Amino acid sequence: MTTIEVHKKEAPSTVRFAFVTVSTSRYLASRMGGSVEDVSFMKAREIIERSGHKLTRYVLVPDNPRLILLAIDTLLDEPDVDEIIVSGGTGPTPDDLTVQTVRPLFEKELEGFGDLFRFVSFKEAGSSSFLSNSTAGIVRGKIIFCIPGSPGAVETALRELIVPEAGHVLSLARRAV
Repeated sequence: MTTIEVHKKEAPSTVRFAFVTVSTSRYLASRMGGSVEDVSFMKAREIIERSGHKLTRYVLVPDNPRLILLAIDTLLDEPDVDEIIVSGGTGPTPDDLTVQTVRPLFEKELEGFGDLFRFVSFKEAGSSSFLSNSTAGIVRGKIIFCIPGSPGAVETALRELIVPEAGHVLSLARRAV
């Protein structure tokens, strides 16, 4: 048995996820009492729950660094959250601030996640995949993934990368030194 196979065998079989949607338009609509349909969240919930993991929290915030940090800090303190998916705000527009806001929190960045996400996305979306600044990192023994907000990107990230390695990466992040 390879080292990776041993690690995966020892990894938790159920991971508890939180999902944070970063979207000013959806946030404002919800604050005004409007109906907000978050297709990306619904897709994430379906994939996470079908894989045997749990979705324990959902948060909607605008493209505002202070509110993004507040949401993440709150989720980092929750005992029923192992991994946080932050969806939206990873592109090149001036109001896309998720990665620049979250990255300074990382104790260790998992740079390969963003590289591999863009590679997998390239097969589906073509050259526009390089516009994503997706990344992941470890904070206080929890994993944070920053991914684009489109339903297709959420599905790709979860099905191809996050869910298959959820328990493995969590066990490595929490390994005692």
